[in-house]
Amino acid sequence: MKTKILVTLLFVGVLYACSKDKFNTKPTLSLKSVSSTVVPFNGSLNFEFEVTDKEGDISDSLYIKKVRLNRRVVATIRDSFAFRIPAVPNTQKTFVSIDMGFNNHLISAINPPSTGNPPVRENDTLVFKFALKDKGKNLSDTFTSEPIVIRRQ
Repeated sequence: MKTKILVTLLFVGVLYACSKDKFNTKPTLSLKSVSSTVVPFNGSLNFEFEVTDKEGDISDSLYIKKVRLNRRVVATIRDSFAFRIPAVPNTQKTFVSIDMGFNNHLISAINPPSTGNPPVRENDTLVFKFALKDKGKNLSDTFTSEPIVIRRQ
């Protein structure tokens, strides 16, 4: 009798575990590609993410925070900003591409230090942190990029 109950409970547990969805209410970000780890002066940078969400309501905002890794601490500009995610049909899995321009999104130091003769401006070395908010106000885990060099001259 105990064996039958144990087998039945085990069967019900396995059945319950197999019926779980593979997507969560909280959106997930998975990096698919980054255009470069060194961005030329006046260049641009593109990140492409795969986004999954159980309800498929990802059309809200992608928040981005820049963290400057340079040793010299200087005043920075636009350390945090958001991109609106365009309306997409409710789908549990989609791709989001973010294009960042040099002057609006990539430069960090307001007045980067210069070295050498003739003077050469110090490049910005940055990591980007991304988090997605869906229409249900659920926030994804933060994705952090590898260091990216932004050439200043």
